Amino acid sequence: GLQASGAEAASGMELTTLFASVDHGVKMQDTFALPRHVESLLALHCPRILFAGATVDPLAADEAEAHDEFERGGSLNRKKESDEIPFVRAQPLARVSARVMRDFAGIELPRGGKVDGPVREALLAFSYQLTIGNTDEAYKAVRAIKSSSVWENMAKMCVKTRRVDVAEVCLGNMGHVRGALAVREAASEPEPEARIAMLAIQLGLLDETQRLYAQCGRHDLLNKSLQAAGRWPEALSIAKERDRIHLAATYHQYAKHLEASGDLAGAIDAYENAGTHTTNVPRLLYAAGQLRELKEYVDRSGHKALFGWWAKFSESAADFDSALEYYDKADDQLARVRVLCFCNRLEDAADLANNTDVAPAVAYHLARQYEARSMVPEAIRLFTKAGRYNQAARLAREHGLTAELQSLSLQAPAQMQGEAASFFEDKGQFDKAVQMYHKSGQTQRAIELCFAHNLFEQLRDIANSLGPDAEPAVFKRCGEFFLDHGQFDKAVGLLVRAGQHHTALELCVLHNIPISEKMAEQMASTVKLDDPTLEARRIETLLKIAKCCKRQGAFHLATMKYTQAGDKVKAMKCLLKSGDSDKIILFAVRSRAREIYILGANYLQNLDWHNDATVLAKIVEFYTKAKALEQLAAFYEAKAAVEVDEYRDYDKALEALREAAGAMERSRVGGREEKVESLQHRIHLIERFLGARRVVKSDPQAMVDTCSELLDQIGIEGAIRVGDIFALMVEWFASQRDYQQAYQSIQKMRARNLLLAPYLDSELIDAVYRAVGVEPEPEAEMARGPAASTKASEGEVDDDNEAIDDEVEDD
Repeated sequence: GLQASGAEAASGMELTTLFASVDHGVKMQDTFALPRHVESLLALHCPRILFAGATVDPLAADEAEAHDEFERGGSLNRKKESDEIPFVRAQPLARVSARVMRDFAGIELPRGGKVDGPVREALLAFSYQLTIGNTDEAYKAVRAIKSSSVWENMAKMCVKTRRVDVAEVCLGNMGHVRGALAVREAASEPEPEARIAMLAIQLGLLDETQRLYAQCGRHDLLNKSLQAAGRWPEALSIAKERDRIHLAATYHQYAKHLEASGDLAGAIDAYENAGTHTTNVPRLLYAAGQLRELKEYVDRSGHKALFGWWAKFSESAADFDSALEYYDKADDQLARVRVLCFCNRLEDAADLANNTDVAPAVAYHLARQYEARSMVPEAIRLFTKAGRYNQAARLAREHGLTAELQSLSLQAPAQMQGEAASFFEDKGQFDKAVQMYHKSGQTQRAIELCFAHNLFEQLRDIANSLGPDAEPAVFKRCGEFFLDHGQFDKAVGLLVRAGQHHTALELCVLHNIPISEKMAEQMASTVKLDDPTLEARRIETLLKIAKCCKRQGAFHLATMKYTQAGDKVKAMKCLLKSGDSDKIILFAVRSRAREIYILGANYLQNLDWHNDATVLAKIVEFYTKAKALEQLAAFYEAKAAVEVDEYRDYDKALEALREAAGAMERSRVGGREEKVESLQHRIHLIERFLGARRVVKSDPQAMVDTCSELLDQIGIEGAIRVGDIFALMVEWFASQRDYQQAYQSIQKMRARNLLLAPYLDSELIDAVYRAVGVEPEPEAEMARGPAASTKASEGEVDDDNEAIDDEVEDD
């Protein structure tokens, strides 16, 4: 059944119609606002609803309704939507008014007439089924109705109910084919509101269309709908605020609208805002015959595209001077060269083309002009500048310019290089032909030419340029060719790449051909192999490579190969030959082998260990780690000798001898006791000498007695320099002005064939001689002294060096 109820609204009353059923309960069917003159619901009788109200003048009622609309946020000038249903009075001043129910709107009814029973039942059933959401039953209820106005009314209802599927049926029954097609195409839009908006457009509900597009955020479609409705200010406003991506397109469409309307000034402004003025404004003004205004517009704009348009126009009118001027303003150098060539002004065109910043197309165009005039050298030069090397090479080949052809072909495509190679081969210039064949990818042909004409350098260059994926047979053939012609250095690398490692290595050994690190890696793998036979062969090859490298002086490479072969001792010996101290120390530390430690320590003794504490520490460390205590003791003895002979530092010499004695006591060599006893005796002598020096002022007589006893000791020279003992006594006697005793000590030194200069100051010697009244005697070369001792020490170092050399050569 139908029930009606009134409720107070913000500016009046509303009427709501409801469906009530046992199955679905109460469902709202429609609701609408009541005008001011309506006071109460009077009756409901399909298809009308009757209302009672005050008597109102129709014009005043319209004004009041307009005011209500304004109060609700509308516009005073807004036109009524085409789907609003009016309130109708029987008489202009009658108190009773009627409104047709929504489902019956659009049906032509006589005043006071009734709707046929079947039609009324069908429409009520349609409205009820649509309200409860049963679309299929709703369609069945009205499919027998033939009135297009009823279907149109139902289609408008579908806009409010958002039922696009029902709307398609309604449009079909209305015979609105275009609308049905548009609604079906709009089904691809992702937003439901956008699909409903298309339906509203087809039904003429423009305000509803704009509301739906705005609601779903499709301002692009809203913009298009406003353009189609001719509402350009609103379309531009939407484009500026919400649809800026289509702002330029909107201005362009607006410009076309103004142009069609004859508003040229407005159209120009719109085209400028759209950014399409460079093509459309010249077209517009030219079509209007306003050439003077067009030229003024071009000059005023300063736009290169407009300058180019006017230049083309001037060129078409044979005004070449103006065309050149405006092409220059447009920065179109190619067009300028084209016009200059047309006017036979080749010199001006050449000046322009020779500019370094000119585009390649400019040089190419002028080159074509030169070629047409048989100016071949100039054409080749400009073709080259334009990057058209194939064109330049073609001209050089046609005119026999071989030098130019070779340089150009190197930059030309492969096809052109192949043609150039054939040209050089025909001319008998085989070296150039080989180069071109190789560059063009015809490597086999290039190799054949090298074989045929003994082009060794070219063949080697080709072989070196081949990648790792090349056939080994190619390298083998090239290597054998070099081998047959005695070019062993060139043959080795190719044989290695061909896998002929044994032959290549034999050539290196026989002809002393240097082995590079890359060649060595290719000859023998650096990775250990699982197969015992292959592994033994690999080690044999590595040893042979290492020996060859050692003979060639490549000690670092030899060290690497000996190490890879597992022979670290020979590797160390080669490294000693290189003299690279840092690497020798590093190798010894990493090897951790006794013999290598000893070799390293022996080598380090040849360095300046006295002034380099790091080297000294490494010598001691290596001998200690190798448990070579005898060698360590010998080193400390040598250190003590150096401290005495070179620096007269008996304190450090005493410390070194004590270290030597300690090392010898820990050793297990034969005759250890005798060596320890000898070292202790030397230590005792030095201690007595140092004691004598300490008491030289406190007890000088004890010092003299001690020195005299030391001079009488057997083997004193093995521990202390006799000259130092005499010097201590002479200096003391001279300081006490006992020149007679000082003179006697000097004479004793001479009796022992000792040089005086290394021990005594020359002024002191002269003073002593003058004091005793004796002329100084000239010194002769003596056998004993610091220089001779130093020389002996150096002889020991040389012997060590020779020992190392012998060890290295021994392998």
